[in-house]
Amino acid sequence: MQTNILRALVGTLAFRTSLAAPTARGNDPKDNTELLEKLLTAPTQAHRFQDILVDGSGSKFLNDEELAKVTVHNFEQNQFNITGSQGGWNSPANTESFPILVGAGLAVNLGTVGPCGVLLPHVHPRANEFFIVVDNELDFGTRVEIGVFGGLSPSPEYTGKLKKNSGTLFPQGSVHYQINNSPNCKESTFVVYLSSEDPGTTTVLQEPVGNGTLGRRQVGREDFEMIRAVTPPHIVSVLDKCFARCNIV
Repeated sequence: MQTNILRALVGTLAFRTSLAAPTARGNDPKDNTELLEKLLTAPTQAHRFQDILVDGSGSKFLNDEELAKVTVHNFEQNQFNITGSQGGWNSPANTESFPILVGAGLAVNLGTVGPCGVLLPHVHPRANEFFIVVDNELDFGTRVEIGVFGGLSPSPEYTGKLKKNSGTLFPQGSVHYQINNSPNCKESTFVVYLSSEDPGTTTVLQEPVGNGTLGRRQVGREDFEMIRAVTPPHIVSVLDKCFARCNIV
């Protein structure tokens, strides 16, 4: 039963990567379908390492160039730009883009948020998230579960500021967001560690009809006006002041 479930999951991935060369092992998510199927059904971690690291002889590692492709993740290779993010981008290292993570129980993202950019409230249903700012700063908010203040009290939210080389935990299932409200109006860079190979992301705000903004998560000035009405007022207030201060029109 477990094997059939895993094969079904890989089948979904195969649909997304149907134009890919099936035997490549690089950290391009379009190239790893066949390898992922082997890894997800391998009986032991040793078998996974054999599939990833060992050459056709079965008795030695891949050559240096091929070994680097499967053991070193290049975050610049898998970046994708997000419309309206004020120049921000995101690059995930997960089992799809970096198959050696299968069985490791984690995923990592590297990304940026432009001045006055925001990652709107969202949830990771299957992972804790440790979020680190490595350049400039980001504001954040975290809404935790009912009962923290006792009884059935509303879910409270706490906020804070992450300066360079500082981080915070977003607990699994908590609603959280990040805003680049830096006074210098410069891009901020972050690294995210997630405690699952498949953390998932669910946006919290309901998407207006005909608007694809929320599904992209990172939002800048151009798209912000489209979702202003469904954005929490305290986030709107911060962004409006930031747009004015940074002369973003």
